[in-house]
Order: sequence, then structure tokens, then C-alpha cells
Amino acid sequence: MNPFEKLSDLSPDTLAKLSRFGELLREVNQKVNLLSRKDMDDVEYRHIAFCASISQFFKPADDARIADVGTGGGLPGIVLAILYPNTTVEMFDGVGKKIAMINEMLVDLKLPNAYAHNARIEEYKDSFDYITGRSVCALPMFFGFVRKRLNKGKKGNLKNGVIYFKGGELEPELVKKKILPSAEFDIEKFFGDSRFEGKRISHFPTELVIKA
Repeated sequence: MNPFEKLSDLSPDTLAKLSRFGELLREVNQKVNLLSRKDMDDVEYRHIAFCASISQFFKPADDARIADVGTGGGLPGIVLAILYPNTTVEMFDGVGKKIAMINEMLVDLKLPNAYAHNARIEEYKDSFDYITGRSVCALPMFFGFVRKRLNKGKKGNLKNGVIYFKGGELEPELVKKKILPSAEFDIEKFFGDSRFEGKRISHFPTELVIKA
């Protein structure tokens, strides 16, 4: 099975880099535990192609600044840097060993638009147009971490804000406050695969994140 079959609209160079990222994750995971061994069995499809499906939903402007919070093994941060080479992608994680491995992978993948920081985004001075996360924590908590680091405006097809990979129902406290996604992408439907049941990408504009 070609793990990137559903992403045939991506360029050959992009697909080659996504494949290479999979190889690097397998190599690096033997030194530092970025993903569980179970996850490594099908990493290109279940993790990399999964993250790359954002390309069907999100088209940032060339000069957009993106932060990936709680990036772990560079998912989705490294994938974003591959998909959008004209943007700036900065990754944040509190585990120094993971950031060190990410920096090595960035060199191998030749991604000069990407940077990795062993830091909390709340302590960072810069601001970003879009901030991504992949099941980092409950959304209300995530919003609390990032809300002061978001720019208003629109640097792509979506308004500036949070783009979050999520499973399960939206937290009741957000529903009560009517903090609802302005747009969503159904990952299960895109891949036609029940293993992604309930998985989606949700977009929340900066104004809603601040309100939350």
C-alpha cells in the first residue's frame, strides 16, 4: 500500500521528503522514544500522511508564520515545513532530547524554513499567524497556552488562529461559551478508513481563542 495514495496532488519532491521523514523517524526512534513502537509499524500512513492531509484544508500565504506546540517527533511541525516551504514553521517542545533529534532531521531534510525550540511557547516573545497542535491536551488548556502568541488577521485561506488535530467531542465548556470551530476537515472521511474514526482538523480564529 502506498501510504500517500490519497495525497496524489502533492509534488514528487514533497512526497519524497515525506517518505524520507518516515525513514528518519524509524532511525531516530531507536535512540529517542519519539513515538511508541506500535505507532512505528505504520508511521508513514497513520502519522505522516495523517498530518499531511492538512494540505487539503489549509493553504497559508507564503509569508505566514506557523508554530507547532507540543511537537513531539515533529508531527505535524516537520510535515508543515515540508508542505509549505515558503512559510516559517517553529516547533516547541519541553523535552530537550526530542528537539535535538528534530534539529538533526531538519538538516537531513534540508528545511531552512523550520526551527525547533526546547521551550514553552508562553515564554516566547514572538507571535504567529497560525498555531497547530496534535492531541496535546484539552483544547481550553491549549488555548490558554497560545492565546497571547496569536496574530489577528488572515495569512491564508483561513483566518489566523489555532488549527488543531482532534478526536472526540468538543469540550462542553467551549460549547457552552459557543466557542465552535469556524471550519473542520473530516480525516476519517478523506481517507475512507475507520481507523481514523472521529479524527478531524478544527480551525478556531484568533478572536475565538482569546474569548475562550
